[in-house]
Amino acid sequence: MNEQSLEPLKPHPEGRALRAEVDLGRVARNLGRVQAAAGGRGIWGVVKANAYGHGAVPVGRALAAAGAHGLAVSSLEEGLELRQGGIECPLLVLGGLRPEALPTASAEGLTIAVVGPEHLAQYAQILPSHPVKLHLKLDTGMGRFGLLPSELGGCLPGLRQLAPWLEGAMGHFATADDPDQGFALRQRRLFDACLAQLADAGIHPAQRHHGNSDACLRGLLDQDTHVRPGLALFGLTTLLEGRTLGLEPALALVAEVARVKTVPAGTTVGYGRTFVAPEPMQIATLACGYADGYRRDLGNRGVVGLAGRTFPVVGRVSMDYLTVALPLDTPVAPGDPMTLFSADPDSPHSVERLAQVLGTIPYELTCALHRRITRRFFP
Repeated sequence: MNEQSLEPLKPHPEGRALRAEVDLGRVARNLGRVQAAAGGRGIWGVVKANAYGHGAVPVGRALAAAGAHGLAVSSLEEGLELRQGGIECPLLVLGGLRPEALPTASAEGLTIAVVGPEHLAQYAQILPSHPVKLHLKLDTGMGRFGLLPSELGGCLPGLRQLAPWLEGAMGHFATADDPDQGFALRQRRLFDACLAQLADAGIHPAQRHHGNSDACLRGLLDQDTHVRPGLALFGLTTLLEGRTLGLEPALALVAEVARVKTVPAGTTVGYGRTFVAPEPMQIATLACGYADGYRRDLGNRGVVGLAGRTFPVVGRVSMDYLTVALPLDTPVAPGDPMTLFSADPDSPHSVERLAQVLGTIPYELTCALHRRITRRFFP
């Protein structure tokens, strides 16, 4: 899926042409590689935030077809979107739900994370008539959702009431990507201690999962029966272990050239006149801007691809458009596709490289991609 092999974009009915090219074959292969790294454990594929910007329903279908045990989302709404998309595999809502949402979750067959002590009694009253499977979240050091180890003892009576529906127990690593594994190992020990405390109380969740993508790649899985990779499924991990495993980025962002014009030296481009042409050149305007999720601060910093070469983004990125500078002798015309995010991890305009330019993480860039972008999926 490189920029040289992309077919010409067809004219968009609204006059804009911008698409995310998503390779579902790569997603499926990444799943297999992560599962192998995880010793064959069951996969809860995380597809929250529109599958990290890749498209939740098509990606969810591909993961289910490739053998994922289930899919994990952040909210009830995300779970309902997958069900409405015809996805029938188990769906785990990681963010928990208020008690009044349990009837809907039950009707749709969703699995719910129990993220705190607040609703244990209400859950116990509702679940007999509206049953859902539950996964108990344990806060081993992330500091967000979950029962603290110090709270667990006091919650055991309430958890015993929920035991018939309690399918799993889960935690979340805060530093699995850190070369120093000290804190991650501490979290693992806390998780194991909490599981032992539950077992002593007669509570034995069949599923145990603390490992995220980086934990899978680094072997921090211990007694987990399942794992919850997200970013690795999309080839977005920055760990060397991910590259060694052969994980492949699954998304390319492509925009059509809307207009090309030749400008003399001294021409200024964009809001604030932050770019001044040092010599005669071509300026190509692309129908993509920060409203689409292309970061405004890539102006005068980012590069895009055309026919195997890269060219700089110049001037400020505006809401709907960005501009690219090209030499006068470069063939370019309206309708030509330029690649804004390359699926080649070694490209200077890969998501990983652009994230480094911005001092952020690759999946912040893909998660920001707006739903108004057309997504095209390849098997």
